[in-house]
Amino acid sequence: MAFQRLEIDYRNVTRCPLCGGMGRERSALRRKHYYFARFEIPLPTDGVSLLECSDCSMLFKSAAPTAEACNQVMSGGATDVWRPKPGRHPALPMMDPYIGDARSFLDIGASNGDLLAQLYEKADRVSAMDVVEYPQCREIVMRNGEYIIGQLEGQLSWSGRPYDVVTAFDVFEHFLDADNAVANLLSFVRPGGYLIVETGDWRTVPVPGDWYYTNLFEHQIFWTRATFDYLAAHFLFSIEEYSQVNHKGRRAMALPKRLALSVITGLAPQPWFRKAMLAAGRDPGHFGAPGLIDHAFVVLKRPHHRSPERLVSARQMDAT
Repeated sequence: MAFQRLEIDYRNVTRCPLCGGMGRERSALRRKHYYFARFEIPLPTDGVSLLECSDCSMLFKSAAPTAEACNQVMSGGATDVWRPKPGRHPALPMMDPYIGDARSFLDIGASNGDLLAQLYEKADRVSAMDVVEYPQCREIVMRNGEYIIGQLEGQLSWSGRPYDVVTAFDVFEHFLDADNAVANLLSFVRPGGYLIVETGDWRTVPVPGDWYYTNLFEHQIFWTRATFDYLAAHFLFSIEEYSQVNHKGRRAMALPKRLALSVITGLAPQPWFRKAMLAAGRDPGHFGAPGLIDHAFVVLKRPHHRSPERLVSARQMDAT
C-alpha cells in the first residue's frame, strides 16, 4: 500500500496542556514522518521534542497538530486504524471489582463498541463518545443510551445524566488541551462513580523518544503517577488503584501473535525491515514488545458529595 503524503499545520507547545507549567526537554523523536492509516505525515522541520512539566510531570510534545489537522486526519483514517476485536474485552477482568452494582456505562473512545457490547446485558444504559461515528457502535448504544460525537476539549452535546462508570482506554494520551478535556470527561462521572483509565506511563521506558507510544501521530501527552496525583488533587477525586500493566491488547494476545510481534519489534531497528514493512503499509515503529509493561491501569472515584455539574478545570481552580 502506498501512503498518501499529507502536509498539516502544527502549533508550538511550551507549557503543560494540563496545568500550564513550564516544560524541560527530556527526549526527542528521531523520525521524520508519522504514519496514520494511509497517510504519511511529515513532522515539523525543527522536529519534535518531549518536554516534562515542572509542576505535574506530564510529558508533552513541543509541536502538536492543530485541532483542524487532527480532525482532518482522524476523519480520514480512524475507522481504518481501530477495527473490531473478537473475544472477551481484555480490560474486563481488571474492571470487575469496580463495576459490580453499576447500571450505566459510558466508554470514551468507544471505537466499534467492543467493550459496550459486553456490558450491555448487565446495564440499564450504555453510551459511547468518540470523534467519529462507527456504525457497529451506534447499533449498540442507541438501544438504551446516547452516542456523543465531538472533541472532549470543546462544547459537548449530551443528556447531562452522569454515569456510574466511565471508561477511557488509550484515550488520555490524545488530548490537545488536557485541562478542558479532563474537566469535561470527569463531569460524566456521577457522585460516587468511577473513572477507569488505561494509558501509557512514560516513566516505565528508559528513552521516551524511542518509545513506540510517543511515535504515534495521535498521541500528544504522556502520563505518570505524579500526573494522576495532580489530577486527583485538583478535581477532588481519589485514586483507588494505580497498577503498571502490559497494554490491554498485548495481555490478550495469543501465542502465535506474540511470537510474530517479537520478530517485528526485534527487527524494527533494521533499515531493510522498516522499508519492507512500510511498503506493506505498516510502520514497525508502532509496535511494542509483547512483554513490555509500559501502561498504567488507573481507577479514580468521585466523592459522593460533589454535584454532577461540569467540573472546573485545573487552571481555573488555580486562578481562584
